[in-house]
Amino acid sequence: MEIKRISRKLGFVFFAALLYLALGTAPANAANTMDYRTSIIQVSSPSANNATFDRSFTFEGTSTLDQIWLFLRGPGGEITTYPVNVHSNKFSQEIWLRYGAGKYTVWVGDNAKKFDGKIHFEVQNISKEDYFNLSPSGFVNNDNPDIKKIAASLTRKDLASNELSDIEKVKVIHNWVTENIAYDTDAYYTGNIEMHTAIDVMSSKKGVCGDYSFIFAALARAAGVQTKVVYGDVWNSTLQNYEKHAWNESLIDDQWVSIDTTWDAGYIYNNVFVGASTDKYLNMNPETFNQTHKRTSITLY
Repeated sequence: MEIKRISRKLGFVFFAALLYLALGTAPANAANTMDYRTSIIQVSSPSANNATFDRSFTFEGTSTLDQIWLFLRGPGGEITTYPVNVHSNKFSQEIWLRYGAGKYTVWVGDNAKKFDGKIHFEVQNISKEDYFNLSPSGFVNNDNPDIKKIAASLTRKDLASNELSDIEKVKVIHNWVTENIAYDTDAYYTGNIEMHTAIDVMSSKKGVCGDYSFIFAALARAAGVQTKVVYGDVWNSTLQNYEKHAWNESLIDDQWVSIDTTWDAGYIYNNVFVGASTDKYLNMNPETFNQTHKRTSITLY
């Protein structure tokens, strides 16, 4: 018999580094050539290079594929990705310029890990606001209508018409995630770890630690609570070593508090996930939390 505290090495922790390598393989002339179409992808919006936007822009066009990828580089060299679904040969998605004012470079392709530079343009963000921890990313899609609907239903006003506080919002969202999302033991044991958007996690009702952190962040941001996705190392008492892990931090009363919905969802017993929702790792005393969790990075998600 064995009981395992849930954690898993995150293959996608290194995704940004792989993306840098992928971008580095672009043709030499790609940086100087702005184009909006290939034989399988045609971008109609934005329609002009170096267009100016306030916080976000609408990315639209047509494609013969079911999904395409948008790569975004921010003013400070930040790199992130957006999976963009194609329906009836058309795509339309709002892309948030989350890294401050300045120039963003956009690449579009058909492969999440390889960029050929054929579709490439730039946009300018004029907003100087800080909306990083409230706005959607490629995988924390809190602008999705279904995400917004669940967040609204969980955080609606009580019978006395009093607005829920941020800590109350975080608690009900935490409870929903830990009670409704099962840990994906197949992915855990096979090592077949893939990235899923928050809405995909909501649909499948399963995931690993990165998926838990995405769905929690999406619901919290949709409810107006500033929330981060963080990566780090956690202590595995069974293996007696540290493993890669993902969790969240939310801003409550001007203080960032840690939330680990993966560990609060349950545990693995004889290779089977056992749901056992608890709030042990919700707003735990920081010193106690840091005994098992060591944050190494705040992600761009």
